[in-house]
Amino acid sequence: MESLEKLPNIGAILADRLREAGVSDATELRRLGAEAAYAKISAELPEDARGHTLFALEGAIRGTRWTSIPQEERATLASRVFD
Repeated sequence: MESLEKLPNIGAILADRLREAGVSDATELRRLGAEAAYAKISAELPEDARGHTLFALEGAIRGTRWTSIPQEERATLASRVFD
């Protein structure tokens, strides 16, 4: 069982939010995907944290910093979640 905190972009606060929402480890996050995991925690997020949290989850699943995700892919992900 790989800890959430071992993934890029996942610090203690985001890991706690995920666990409280039922996402207990990295395997579960990967199984759910960024969009579904985000849906589980979005109600608990401050408005200004929503976009970068979604991208952080996607980056964590990919094993990279969220800023490395191409802008076009971030825009597509955001449009599926926020539109």
